[in-house]
This record gives sequence, C-alpha cells and structure tokens, in this order.
Amino acid sequence: MNQAQFALILGIFGAWAYGGSGPIVNPQENLRSVSAMWPNVEHFVLKSDLTTTGTIQDLKNLNGGPYSIGMRNSGAEFTGFYIFDALDINWSEELSVAYMGYGPSANALQDGNIVGMNVPAGPPVTAITRAYALLGDEMTILNFTEEEIKSLNYEFPLWESYELEPGTYPTQEETINTVASPNILIVREDVPEKIVYDMTKMLWENLATLQEIHSATDSMSIDSALAGVTVPLHPGAYRYYCRAGS
Repeated sequence: MNQAQFALILGIFGAWAYGGSGPIVNPQENLRSVSAMWPNVEHFVLKSDLTTTGTIQDLKNLNGGPYSIGMRNSGAEFTGFYIFDALDINWSEELSVAYMGYGPSANALQDGNIVGMNVPAGPPVTAITRAYALLGDEMTILNFTEEEIKSLNYEFPLWESYELEPGTYPTQEETINTVASPNILIVREDVPEKIVYDMTKMLWENLATLQEIHSATDSMSIDSALAGVTVPLHPGAYRYYCRAGS
C-alpha cells in the first residue's frame, strides 16, 4: 500500500511501527524520519478531592472510578495504557475506563460523570482550558517524578520532563511537572531525496510562521530536531541537517 508518503505520528508509534512491536505486528522497515516536531504533552487530570500526592500514582487509589482514556484506538488510549503499564498502575482494576474524545471528556468531568481524563496534546489544550475555567482548583493535572520518567523510558528513550508554567491554564498558579514525547514527521523510504531535503529545509526555514499559528510549536528547535526520534533519518533530511550544521 502507498496511500500516503508523509505522516505526522506520535514518537511511540514510530518506534512500534519500525520495530514491529506494541500493537503493530509487522515491522514497517520502509519508514524514515524527517524531524521531531512539537511535543505531545501528557495531561493526566484528576478531581482534586481524590489526590493525595499530586502525582500520577494517585490513579492507583480510584477504586474503580470512571476515567476517560481517550477515544478507542486513539493515540491517547495507546500512550495512556503504555504509561499505566510502565508505572505498574493496574488500570483494569483501579479504573472504570471510559472512551471519549477530549471535548466530551471535559464535559463529563465538569458534569461529575467521570473523575479524571487523559488529554495528551500540545499546550494549551482547549479542552483543558475549558475545564480549568469552570472547575478551577477542583481539578488537578498530575505530576511525574524523575524516577517515573526513567520507568517510562525502559523500552524507548522518548519521554522527557515538561513544565507547564503558571498561567498556561486559567487559575493555574504553580508549575506542573508532567512529561512529553515527540510528535515526529515520517516519510516513506522511496520518496526522492531532493523532495525530502526541500521539505526539511522548508520546515526549519519557516519555523517562525508555524509559531505564529500555534504556540505548541514554540518549543521546536533545530537543535532538538532528532530528540526522541527512533526511526532512521531519510537521506534527504540527513543531508539538510549536515548542511545546517546540526
């Protein structure tokens, strides 16, 4: 099949696809990478009256409370369960899993139909902003410790600490130490080198335009273009980075 030549995917899916692991059985060895893009930032939200440590470990004490993991077969679902498993959170017993998109999850949290939600995306996320505006300190975005981040990277070096600075969301007065993994731009191996070179050049030489469109791209830098990229570079991208001196 050759239905698309380029794709923007989560870093973990790139690692799974290239190696044929996780939910992807057959190795996709024709994949090549162009660049890491903006980070996919984890927002594990919980009603504040259920938090004790303020960390992701609080999800171990929900006693079957309803928790939205994202839509079925979504990146949110797969990364959420991957994180739970890496941190020994027995989600099948601790949570009553609900499958909803970001907007419906925020509505359900506000209405009291769920106790928390998983919303991985580039901040500020509209669903989180809306929930904070209505719930304020009645909701908490859970923190991750350095040891927990090490546990997440047991298989692939993807997750890094990410600070949600005060004011990222309404009424947020303190820094939240969560985690993020890269979104990556991938391409088929058989796409001509010049096309990928030009694509890579266009991306980095027009970064300011992207940053005017969405603040999630503010953290993008050519210095971190390969951070968390587990798929081999396409020769066209490699040639651009060599010429750019990165």
